Amino acid sequence: MKENNDLLDKRLREAFNEFVLDTPSSGFVENLMLRVEREAAKAQRQHVWMACGQIAAGICAMILLPALAIYLCRIYVPGFTFVFTFPKIDLNLDPNLIAIGLTVLLLLMADTLLRKHARSKEAE
Repeated sequence: MKENNDLLDKRLREAFNEFVLDTPSSGFVENLMLRVEREAAKAQRQHVWMACGQIAAGICAMILLPALAIYLCRIYVPGFTFVFTFPKIDLNLDPNLIAIGLTVLLLLMADTLLRKHARSKEAE
């Protein structure tokens, strides 16, 4: 086994000794930096779209979850009627518990977004 490794090492050394390094072309560094900048811009765009999607989901949750809680708990809101129907679900839920749960959910979502943003700023 060791003899095989020694033979392989010897062949690799011979192959690398025969390899001649040429200087890169004049535009190599510029082209390489251009590619790196393109990839960085692409990653930044993906990050921006992801953040926009998370914000949109948070806004939708902030609107739909209280509406769902109002409907499920049969809370009467003066001057507002639902124009859509949900299947009737008979749950005896305390509106305060639902409000607390939704608040905790929204705070956790906001905390996650803020931590992710802070980590990305530290990485820069």
